[in-house]
Amino acid sequence: MNNSVRRLTLTELSRRVALPVATVTEIVELGIIEPEARDPHWLFDETVTVIVTRAARLHRDLAMDWSGVALALELIEDNQRLRRENAALRRRLARLLE
Repeated sequence: MNNSVRRLTLTELSRRVALPVATVTEIVELGIIEPEARDPHWLFDETVTVIVTRAARLHRDLAMDWSGVALALELIEDNQRLRRENAALRRRLARLLE
């Protein structure tokens, strides 16, 4: 079984998420996603399509500018991390109280 992740060029990523190359470039410049390789061209892990799709949905559905989308995604990620940490701490506390 091959667990390797496919790499996408900027153009391939743009086509995959149905956004113009200029928009995907702006998303990269705002740090929403980062290329895995930069020489000579950007290459992206294909899993970033999920992030770009989520970003595009926020941009479209909530009429957010891309800077707002970057902030919203960061806050969503922080919230998810804090929820995981809280759940782990609750489990530890429950074990201690047994």
